[in-house]
Amino acid sequence: MLNLAISRLTARLVAPLEAASHALSGLYVVVQDAHAAAARFRSLAQLSDAELARRGLKREGLAQAVFAPTAEA
Repeated sequence: MLNLAISRLTARLVAPLEAASHALSGLYVVVQDAHAAAARFRSLAQLSDAELARRGLKREGLAQAVFAPTAEA
């Protein structure tokens, strides 16, 4: 009887812990993506206007370039 009670209690605790784990994992991915975007922006911001022009970019459009699906650093 005690085993059954413990089993049910464990099942009720595992689901919320798994959900929290998935949420934290998703948050980690979002933070990683944000850090990568910031690094791309810093990298592009350090280029001269002539170097940016060779890449087809303007300084005013760096943020859009970083978040574009085909962003390059």
